[in-house]
Amino acid sequence: MKKRNVLIVLSLLVGLMAALTGCGEDKGNKAAQSASEANSSQAADSEEDITLKFISWWSYLKPELLRKFEDENPGIKVDYEYVAAGDAYNNKIKTLTASNELPDVFGIQGVTFESLIKSQDIMDLKQAFATPAYDKAEAWGDTINPVLIANMNSGLTSEADADSHVWGVPFGAVSVVVVFNRTLFDQLGLKAPTTWAEFESNNKIIKEAGLIPMSYANKVGWGDWWVRFLLDQSTRDVTTDDFLTGKAKVTDPGFVEAVQKLKEMWDAGTFDPAGMTNGIDETQALFVQQKMAQYMVVPENFVQYLQENMPKNVELGAYALPAWKGIEPSRTLGGAANIVAVSAKTVHEEAAIKLAKFLTSEATFQSLASSNVVPSTKGYTPPEGDKIMGAYAKAAENGFIMEHTPGGEAGLKLFQDALPKILLGNKPIDKALGEVQELIDTSKK
Repeated sequence: MKKRNVLIVLSLLVGLMAALTGCGEDKGNKAAQSASEANSSQAADSEEDITLKFISWWSYLKPELLRKFEDENPGIKVDYEYVAAGDAYNNKIKTLTASNELPDVFGIQGVTFESLIKSQDIMDLKQAFATPAYDKAEAWGDTINPVLIANMNSGLTSEADADSHVWGVPFGAVSVVVVFNRTLFDQLGLKAPTTWAEFESNNKIIKEAGLIPMSYANKVGWGDWWVRFLLDQSTRDVTTDDFLTGKAKVTDPGFVEAVQKLKEMWDAGTFDPAGMTNGIDETQALFVQQKMAQYMVVPENFVQYLQENMPKNVELGAYALPAWKGIEPSRTLGGAANIVAVSAKTVHEEAAIKLAKFLTSEATFQSLASSNVVPSTKGYTPPEGDKIMGAYAKAAENGFIMEHTPGGEAGLKLFQDALPKILLGNKPIDKALGEVQELIDTSKK
């Protein structure tokens, strides 16, 4: 009996030890599992805390497109702010830069590009360009049209060292064509011009019909397009750097010839007489009201606005400007005027670069086709039957005009002071351009 009792006690002790051991293992497993879950939760919380600030003037970037990015990248949110194009946007960027509050990703144009490079406020994306694109296995940089990258860098001075850095990514190919009132052209017996002589003849007939032949829209800088187009025919081999080295001057015969031609066109009544002070809104109103027959314009939401607001009985057409001096191809203006930049001070570098890749991906541009956005990725086929976008595609195929004007303060003086005074007859061409050249010469001393 005693022996049997001892065995029972031993059995109970073994069971108890096993139970205790099992409980210890269970608690240990649960503790480990809890720690793992806590770490996962903290990691998830960390990812969810990533909110990228993004700002642009691209009104066609709808919330659903950015939600697509968020859905494809759990844990990354995009806080997007739209600001109207022009002075409002440029002033916004200047204010954010001054207060050290630039967003993680933002859109810029040439007017602020170099200043942000010099102040070290935008990130060099050269290493990122060698990594895979957002939706392709090939390198990000290899998916972007190289002509647009060259065009983006053409206005930069040697200080920016664009050959060794990638300061931004072209967002769309902002090619420029002339959108015209085809119904009005038919009434006047006109066709889209294929030569410069036909272009000038059309303008004369439109003027004689009591209408404004062509837009100028200088308030937003679009008036500058005209001298740039003319210079590409008279000084095609000249670059911005040539003015710094003294190889070229704004007083050279080719430069003067282009300015003289622009003055001749202005005096002939080719342009909107209020074009020096008119901006996008005023110019669009003149075109929609059929007071102006032709509108030199970029695509995107501008063309969409015209299509939605023109009278229903009016048909639109578009053409790329023919070569003034017959030098082919007649290259288009635009190129990489829109640039995606990443802040050099972002604390979410990887996520910010991912958003920049997404914005410049083939899938994104496909989704923006209905908004008339020409991709900055290689290759472009316009929507079938879209004659207006077909004109933009044709213009882009001809290549983009490289900058043939001085940069920096001299460039500002040329476009904001010299040209307006020349066109309005307030200063002779030789004196106005001479003052710009003096500024260039002074800066080199």
